[in-house]
Amino acid sequence: MSQDYNHLRLERDSRGVATVTFDVAESPVNVFNSAVMHDLQDVLMLLEAESPRVVVFRSGKASGFFAGADVRQIRSLSTEDEVRAVLLAGQEIFSRIEQLPCPTIAVIHGVCLGGGLEFALACKHRIARDDASTKLGLPEVMLGLIPGWGGTMRLPRQVGLRQALRMILEGSSLSAAKAARAGLVDRALTPATFESEVEQFIADRLAGRTVRSPSRSLTGMFLDATWPGRAIVLATARKKLAKRGEHYPALPAALRAIEAGTLGNLATERDEFAKLIFSPTARNLIDLFFLREKARKLSTWVGAETEPHKVKQAAVIGAGVMGAGIAQLLAINKVPVILKDLTAEIVAGGMEKIKTLTTEAAKKGAFTAAEADAALARVTPAHEWEPLKNVDLVIEAVVEREEVKRTVFRELAERLSSDAVFASNTSALSVSRLAEGVPHSDRVAGLHFFNPVHRMQLVEVVRGRETDDAAIGTLVELVRKLGKVPVVVADSPGFLVNRILFPYMDEAVRLVCEGVPGEDVDREAVRFGMPMGPLELLDQVGLDVAADVAGSLGALSGEDSPTPGKLASMARGGWVGKKAGKGFYEYRNDHKGKPTHWAIPEKGSKSVAPSDRSGLSNIQKRLVYPMINEAAKCLEANVVSQAWAIDLAMVLGTGFAPFRGGPLRTADALGLANVVRDMTDLNKTAGIRFEPCPLLRDRAAQGRCFHEERQTQHEHEEVHA
Repeated sequence: MSQDYNHLRLERDSRGVATVTFDVAESPVNVFNSAVMHDLQDVLMLLEAESPRVVVFRSGKASGFFAGADVRQIRSLSTEDEVRAVLLAGQEIFSRIEQLPCPTIAVIHGVCLGGGLEFALACKHRIARDDASTKLGLPEVMLGLIPGWGGTMRLPRQVGLRQALRMILEGSSLSAAKAARAGLVDRALTPATFESEVEQFIADRLAGRTVRSPSRSLTGMFLDATWPGRAIVLATARKKLAKRGEHYPALPAALRAIEAGTLGNLATERDEFAKLIFSPTARNLIDLFFLREKARKLSTWVGAETEPHKVKQAAVIGAGVMGAGIAQLLAINKVPVILKDLTAEIVAGGMEKIKTLTTEAAKKGAFTAAEADAALARVTPAHEWEPLKNVDLVIEAVVEREEVKRTVFRELAERLSSDAVFASNTSALSVSRLAEGVPHSDRVAGLHFFNPVHRMQLVEVVRGRETDDAAIGTLVELVRKLGKVPVVVADSPGFLVNRILFPYMDEAVRLVCEGVPGEDVDREAVRFGMPMGPLELLDQVGLDVAADVAGSLGALSGEDSPTPGKLASMARGGWVGKKAGKGFYEYRNDHKGKPTHWAIPEKGSKSVAPSDRSGLSNIQKRLVYPMINEAAKCLEANVVSQAWAIDLAMVLGTGFAPFRGGPLRTADALGLANVVRDMTDLNKTAGIRFEPCPLLRDRAAQGRCFHEERQTQHEHEEVHA
């Protein structure tokens, strides 16, 4: 017997098994919205009226089980009371699932996130397909929110308080194998035998066989299952979150909801969620999610008539850290790739890097051992040109010297098809100059990956003077296939991210040279919301590398800077940063790569001025305003044509305080007139580099913002939590 609804199907078989298959109409993924919940309520009425022996919940989508709830729909509500009503309705529906008198099984493949996992937690059993696509988690804090449909209560009950706190407060997800070890799912099933094992699991429930749960240590039982233990765990978590909660209110809100959930109280979860969704932090983080999706659409960057080339075979020239990282990324995303360098020995070193990256990722559960082996098999080592003759795309990742890169492109042009796309992984060199003398230069572009390749989400796709839409479209589609976010930028010094970031780094070094303690500079940057201070970041990049960048970008400020000389001097003395154990800070192996203390002789003694009405200290203004000004200059120079692309690129490429939404969103929040006034004052006291650019002055004078219409409608977008 089968009954079809708009977004799901109910089937009953002769054994007494009811199977509910979700397949949300006109959506590539399953999401919970009001229409889906209405269908689910109708099905629950039937299941409650005539209880089957077993209920199985499945997805009909190849993409996965459930991507979450449609926050766009919730955010369209105008009051906290309306939000609470939606949350209460969802909590009541999931409670009805929990109270069904028969075994209920969530059969999970692919994504099971946010509201999807909250739904699965309401079932008595969960089984999951063990492959790289399966991820289970509650990532709401990444959107400035918390779980709202019972997750703060049910997840701690299922996996213990400590594991639940990690998942909820970090927004992290688990693979099927890790979920099984944590007790989140009953079984992690191999893909090859998935369907047969699902059937066996159902048969076992029909037969009344029990499922053994993972055992916990006595310490774990005390901390997770007793009132004094839970009090210790929650107090420790509060202490750790004390500083971060100022910028991310979802973190302390989640703790309050979890604590209430241990007592069976879900009203706190509703109240906290309803307050958060109207907060500036949540609005900025949700907007950034929408913008990531927008950037991943081909139509955002090229005309609708553009037909990208299919990349069936790629090649990477250069087997160093970046080249190996790019080749590995291609391989794990099922793009066959040739890794080429000058000698077999150099290529072997690159292959070893790829193997290490892949095996480490497999150990962490990013994919299975079989998937890792398959990825490694897609990489072909080469030190001759002949194997490259049929490739569709070449990514050059050799040393950052123009003459070397131009030589590589000339060699490629002689050997490859005129249809092949050439991309340079350059961080600063002119793509237009690299394309000079190359036949079919319309197929030459930049593809700037950030280091480390496997972690950084952003890829700058650089359009040279002659690059055509087909080449850009090909690279945008490739970046999307690789799971990254493309931002298309014009060919200009430093492109977008490095150009905006350099004034920030430069100002940090200037402050140190003026006598401000370096630790204070970094501390103020972190207080603003940056993931680390600019001086520590320079140590991470390498002061030798930073000195080269400073030399090429320093002229953009229009004012002599001590930074290139300072960095070059430190590099010559061997103080090149973390990789040498010493830069601005000293690093020791026993501190897990974190800086231990200030290393350079200049200690500095200038005091830090307190924050003023803007909420920013003088040091924060010195660091942040140059980024705002340079971002406005990039918009003025049409490096990108829209403010949102700058903000997204800076958040993804540098970690610019996500809760603030990006440098131009920050300027809007501070008030452009206030920013211009402060910069005019700094122009007089600190230097002409603080002179506001014409676009910034004009918009301030007109009372306009950079984001004149907030990205709240997103008519054709979905965000899930």
